[in-house]
Amino acid sequence: MKRSDFLKTFGLAGGVLILPRTLVTEQKIAIYHNYVRGLQFTDFLKLSTVLKEGDALELNRLPNHAHDSFAIQVMYQGQPLGYIAAYENIVLANMLDQGVELFAFAAKIVKGDIYNGLSIEIQAKLIIPKTPIIQKDLLTQPADNAVDRYRSNDFY
Repeated sequence: MKRSDFLKTFGLAGGVLILPRTLVTEQKIAIYHNYVRGLQFTDFLKLSTVLKEGDALELNRLPNHAHDSFAIQVMYQGQPLGYIAAYENIVLANMLDQGVELFAFAAKIVKGDIYNGLSIEIQAKLIIPKTPIIQKDLLTQPADNAVDRYRSNDFY
């Protein structure tokens, strides 16, 4: 049996574990909130007349950028707005490089301010097990006395 066939058998094709919806749920969590930099070099003043708080923004990863190999460009409807600050973009760039789906939106807009006129919030999906992982009995007694849910088949 080929390795790829073996992985497909277990739902691991493409490096992704496929879990039934009965075991997990998804929740978006905020992982970044700050101002977009470089607004003064774009058409932000024009775009700010149509951009509204809560509007979706695109994140464009630019690994070959001349000044920052972790550059992430922020765009609105295909138009560049600016960049995630260079001193804060490394983790987000690595997440994008690994295929993590990030969701960005305009959090606050100050019309006419070409330096701090747009703050952005970025969210990521968090996969949460529907059954609690933390056992309540582990909080009140030593681990040796706790029920081993994993081995008792009570985990699923």
